[in-house]
Amino acid sequence: QSGKPPVKDMFTDLKDGRKLLDLLEGLTGKPLPKERGSTRVHALNNVNRVLQVLHQNNVELVNIGGTDIVDGNHKLTLGLLWSIILHWQVKDVMKNIMSDLQQTNSEKILLSWVRQSTRPYSQVNVLNFTTSWADGLAFNAVIHRHKPELFSWDKVIKMSPVERLEHAFNIAKNHLGIEKLLDPEDVAVQLPDKKSIIMYLTSLFEVLPKQVTMEDIREVETLPRRYKQECEDGEFNMQQVSLEEEQGSSRAETPSTVTEVDMDLDSYQVALEEVLTWLLSAEDAFREQEEISGDVEEVKEQFSTHEGFMMELTAHQSSVGSVLQAGNQLVAQGNLSPEEEFEIQEQMLLLNSRWEELRVESMDRQSRLHDMLMELQKQQLQQLSNWLTVTEERIQKMESQLLAEDLESLQKHLEEHKSLQSDLEAEQVKVNSLTHMVVIVDESSGESATAILEEQLQRLGERWTAVCRWTEERRVKLQEIQLLWQELLEEQCLLKAWLTEKEEALSKVQTSNFKDQTDLSVNVRKLAILKEDMGMKRQTLDQLNELGQDVAQILGNGRASSKIDQDQEELTQRWDSLVQKLEDYSNQVTQAVGSVGMSQVSQKTAAETMPLKEQVVVKQSRQELPPPPPPKKRQIPGDSEAKKKFEAESAELLNWISKSKSAVQATDIKEYKKMRETSNMKEKLKVIEKERVEKSQKLDELKRSGHILLDQMGKEGLSTVDIKSVVEKILSGWKDVVQHLEEVARRIKYQEDINAYFKEMSELEKTVIEKDNWLKNDASSASQPSAVRKDLCQRELTHLVSLSPRLEHLKATCKALTSQPMPPNFIQESLHGFLDHFKLTHQKLEECHQQLKKETESQPSQDYVDSLQRLKGTLSELECKQQSIASGLSDPSEVEKALQQAK
Repeated sequence: QSGKPPVKDMFTDLKDGRKLLDLLEGLTGKPLPKERGSTRVHALNNVNRVLQVLHQNNVELVNIGGTDIVDGNHKLTLGLLWSIILHWQVKDVMKNIMSDLQQTNSEKILLSWVRQSTRPYSQVNVLNFTTSWADGLAFNAVIHRHKPELFSWDKVIKMSPVERLEHAFNIAKNHLGIEKLLDPEDVAVQLPDKKSIIMYLTSLFEVLPKQVTMEDIREVETLPRRYKQECEDGEFNMQQVSLEEEQGSSRAETPSTVTEVDMDLDSYQVALEEVLTWLLSAEDAFREQEEISGDVEEVKEQFSTHEGFMMELTAHQSSVGSVLQAGNQLVAQGNLSPEEEFEIQEQMLLLNSRWEELRVESMDRQSRLHDMLMELQKQQLQQLSNWLTVTEERIQKMESQLLAEDLESLQKHLEEHKSLQSDLEAEQVKVNSLTHMVVIVDESSGESATAILEEQLQRLGERWTAVCRWTEERRVKLQEIQLLWQELLEEQCLLKAWLTEKEEALSKVQTSNFKDQTDLSVNVRKLAILKEDMGMKRQTLDQLNELGQDVAQILGNGRASSKIDQDQEELTQRWDSLVQKLEDYSNQVTQAVGSVGMSQVSQKTAAETMPLKEQVVVKQSRQELPPPPPPKKRQIPGDSEAKKKFEAESAELLNWISKSKSAVQATDIKEYKKMRETSNMKEKLKVIEKERVEKSQKLDELKRSGHILLDQMGKEGLSTVDIKSVVEKILSGWKDVVQHLEEVARRIKYQEDINAYFKEMSELEKTVIEKDNWLKNDASSASQPSAVRKDLCQRELTHLVSLSPRLEHLKATCKALTSQPMPPNFIQESLHGFLDHFKLTHQKLEECHQQLKKETESQPSQDYVDSLQRLKGTLSELECKQQSIASGLSDPSEVEKALQQAK
């Protein structure tokens, strides 16, 4: 801190507690008074003040007393400092993410973050905070994942471990502002210091992006047990636990004075008390563990919790052994009285029997958890195998069926396939659980059991992948057929309408009995336009035939293919019939030329409608006609170009409108669900919307070209009904697509609101379940004082009441969702069910709190009881003194007076 002299010798300078209080002043932001005297008493008071402040801030200390720090105990002074670092640096950096994930284990979160950050690097596999960091690759990978622009990964791989560590620490200092807290030579060893690694990683965690999910946490929790233990100093042997002291066997997070027992009676008694205190709490913790569940996920959690408990036993194994060794040495020295020797032997017998009982029961529970977990996981595997068998038979049956005969039956195929996809999504949850299998290999089963299990999982994985792949390929194929078939039917419908219009137009053409030359010219012009339209539309008929062949080939259904061929044949026959009729009309008009006086221009116009052989006859007859008047300019080539452009633009837009309608319909939500993934739908809708923006320019161009064409045809007295009909059809179709897009977007947004609503309800439901569990546990913890239980109950009740704003928000959301047209019933029903649960739990907590409050008020306070006990002791002492004085024939008046005053 600024203005304070630096610490030169950690163990000497911290002995009087002043600098520790200065440190805590800076960390807590509160002034902490210090005693300035230089005696041991002053130092003890300061250090005890430090321990008191740490306790108030929930800093966990184990077996660290004021005398240990004042005496300069290296091991315990370092333990105290590490506890301060862990609380104010490590946990403070992670407090937000720990709160979000509802996790209290900072090491688990840090390891999850590191594994998630280094996942893309095949050379790195971080399993702990010791050996995984010795080669320097992990430090570099963490930095490179978030700051790849700072250096080349390939360059790092070629370095030596010390060079890699130096490189990472320099990059972190120069670009991230992190001081070089570690020396490469200290890390590039067989077993680096765990606490130093954690402290440095916490500094990286604070400045780099951090995103840890519960899935990452579960992955760390399901790491094989050997990885979690490989860097620890000792290992808990499940077959045989030796109570003799072993060097480095303790794995307690904080040092313990038990390992430093001096061979005197007082030190032995202090150490014995410490170990018995821990043993009592361990027995309580073991008894509080719930009965083994029948749910596989709950058993996994129980197994993980109990594994942590077993590791705690391992951590204290050497402490128990040390006390027993100390007791044996005290007895062996022969300096004890027979009573003291007997008492120590009884104490050691009690300690050993209680330890052995706890160890055996713990091993038995672990064995039962193991058996239950393996049985449940075996059932999971068998269930998946059975499900795959049924689904494979289902797929085989679907494959053996012929594809649809018509669009209606194709829609049934699609609905059937959607049912298969829904079943697949439901099973995916169970498959995900299998990816987090807990595999325990003991000496009796060995590696062969693991190999068998891995082979079984691999086979199931291959079958699952095959089912998923077939389902996706089948979905794509069905949707492709549906789109093509819809397009074929719509194009056939458009062509039929077009043929009908042309047939009607041709039927109105006059081929004889013309009134005059103008009448003849008008009808000749109509035939010319019809012939031109037929020529332009010929390509559409060819494309339609090709599309029909494609659909028939994909379907592979004889009846459906025959129906498609039949429809195409009918269209072709109508086309040929129209062509033949047009040819006949042209011949009739040609014959009328000889009977009506026509200009050269009129002959030319008529010639355009005739077969080639008839055009030759007309040319020969021109020489006999009188000289023609000056020709009237006509923009036939221009008209033709405008019409071709209009035809092309209209065909393109009609095709897009048809495809878009099908695509939007396929994207639409047919039925709302409590939770549904919408990102894929939104992406498809985004593509269609992007195309709509692009096509809107085409629509504007079509309107302009259509307007120009209508003007030209109007000036020439030609019918504009066909052009207007096409424009109206396109504008109507365009409007439908836009409306459908908006409606589907609204439905997707509504589904996302439902997703958010049920996510919020799920989080609240989880909290209510926690309160239910507390009530259940409280009923079985009657041994605790009523006042303590009352405070705990008040805390739970206050927390539940604090959810009221979120509850109101949930109600408001429900009201908004149900105000939409035709809301799903489950929105309101789910809220009613949750509110009933919430009210019931709230009522139970209220009743529990009132009951505990009555019990507390009916009991005398602890201070009153303590004062009464002290007063009784004083009276007893005075009475003894009075009797003593009386027996010595002395005057007991003074004692009698004091006794009366005390009474």
